[in-house]
Amino acid sequence: MSILNNIIRNGNFTSSNIVELTKINAKGEFEQAAMTYITECNYERILGDCIDTEFDAKPTLWGSLMEQIVFAEIGLEYVHCSNITTQHPTIPYLVGSADGFKEISERTCYDFKAPFSKKSFIGLVLPLYCGLTGFEAMTAVRKGFTYEGFKYPKHKDGEKFYWQGVSNCIINNCDWFELIVYMPMQKDLLTINNLIADDTRYNWIKYSPESVPYLADDSRIQSKNIIRFEVPQSDKDFLTSQVEKAGKLLIERK
Repeated sequence: MSILNNIIRNGNFTSSNIVELTKINAKGEFEQAAMTYITECNYERILGDCIDTEFDAKPTLWGSLMEQIVFAEIGLEYVHCSNITTQHPTIPYLVGSADGFKEISERTCYDFKAPFSKKSFIGLVLPLYCGLTGFEAMTAVRKGFTYEGFKYPKHKDGEKFYWQGVSNCIINNCDWFELIVYMPMQKDLLTINNLIADDTRYNWIKYSPESVPYLADDSRIQSKNIIRFEVPQSDKDFLTSQVEKAGKLLIERK
């Protein structure tokens, strides 16, 4: 079931936070981070509302703006639907909001990321420029990698983004996942200013354009980067098992 009203996210496990349920000890038991997440879902079930009411507006608004730019020029095979939350067909307490689907022979879902810092951006895309592709590139983001004798660290959100993709593939019966990572070039800033001309939510960009992240026009790195890979069935099975185990700790809604 897919709906625009994201009230179904409250009290349920979501793809965006599902990484917490992968945190287990040597005995296969949930670690504290997982138990904290389950507890917070129970809080929402008691309240009947979301408990997380604080967020940093600028990165969120920036991401939404970048989505408009990218998906105005991206291929027609991409279907964009980030405002729709989908419930797993047989696990009602698992929901997710994939950014969209790529309608090709292999059923594919994707998530779009527009990092609000250059450090985060380069950490996500660098493996692609070091000769890695597909699942190997995603593993490098998650675990770190060595290139020409230098060891690059893992991305702080690598695990989160990976398991978010796995979860959305499970929910939507997809075998392939694409992580689309974007940052505009300096030459794109004029287009951005024109796009937000009448939107007061973006006054902070209009009055301080240097406050947004962008790439130099002569950068070796491209604006749009895609890590595409087939999700291992073993990871789908593992995550499904973790969700079902955690589901037994959820309280009934009042």
